[in-house]
Amino acid sequence: MIRHLYVHVPFCAKICPYCAFYVHRGGAAFQREFVAALRTEWVRAKDEFPLTPDTVYFGGGTPSILSAELFAELASTLRDPSPNRPPQEFTLEVNPATVTPKKAAAWRAAGVNRISLGAQSFDAKQLKLLGRQHQPGDIAETCALLSEHGFDNINIDLIFALPGQGETEWESTLEAALACKPRHISAYALTYEEDTPFFEKLRQGVWRQDEELEIALFERTRAVLGAAGLVDYEISNFAHPGFESRHNLGYWRGEDYLGLGPSACSTIGTARWRNVPDTRAYAERSARGESLREEREQIDAATRARERIMFGLRMREGVARAAFNGQAKRLRELETDGLAFEEAGRIRLTPRGQLVADSVAAIFV
Repeated sequence: MIRHLYVHVPFCAKICPYCAFYVHRGGAAFQREFVAALRTEWVRAKDEFPLTPDTVYFGGGTPSILSAELFAELASTLRDPSPNRPPQEFTLEVNPATVTPKKAAAWRAAGVNRISLGAQSFDAKQLKLLGRQHQPGDIAETCALLSEHGFDNINIDLIFALPGQGETEWESTLEAALACKPRHISAYALTYEEDTPFFEKLRQGVWRQDEELEIALFERTRAVLGAAGLVDYEISNFAHPGFESRHNLGYWRGEDYLGLGPSACSTIGTARWRNVPDTRAYAERSARGESLREEREQIDAATRARERIMFGLRMREGVARAAFNGQAKRLRELETDGLAFEEAGRIRLTPRGQLVADSVAAIFV
């Protein structure tokens, strides 16, 4: 039974210079064409797979860019297999500049019960650098509006280690985010993705990465959010107990998931694929009843096991020791180096190990 559903909405009013996701602009007619194609993909998927989603995640792109009517139409389709059993968690990614009372009411009526707000920063200069359309004040206003419409499970997305950002600026952003009283905060270090304007500036030497500063900002994040009662249940994700992202936990624990929409990825059993990363081709193939899947691969049990270790080590719950079968020597070395420890039969990273989590995980990949 597949219990995690991801829906990729590729539309954005403006393309941010750091973003490497498949996104593009698209007017109302193009959006209607996309929704029709996605509904068709969902109907076909129901016939192919046993689907009872416990979590639904609308990501992008900017899913909140869809009109209230289009979103309601799409959401009603996805509820079709079990109308009396709504998903336990229905997340919608939202940009502050796209929220209206009408949309908020439509989202609530459609069953959305978790909002992930793409704030990224509460500093006006940094928002301009990131190409965001909102201002710092818009974020708090949006949180208030969402609260008025019954949303009490709000995540705020933030990015640190931005060019020119210091500890003082970052702490101010963290405090401003906490003032909005979110249940969850995701705080990721800036990643310079290839084929983005940010990457070009890094490659040309206009910007440089400062590893020591990045570590200091990461440690400050843990201190400030921890003092506010948010638990780092994953290295970059902090939540009040009971408000962890169930959808992301499904990914990190290696559970199957189905992705819908152009460029969406899926992993089901031993199969993994990505949908065609072209909205026009996606809509045309859907209309003709053709396959939308590309980049297919078979994933063996050993690969899935390694991936569970890689993502599991990023989580506070860690990984069961039994998953490291035959790798006792490597575990001892990590423990000796002060990077990991065992507790109640599970392997977890120390705070020092979290600073080099990717390097630790690479040992087992």
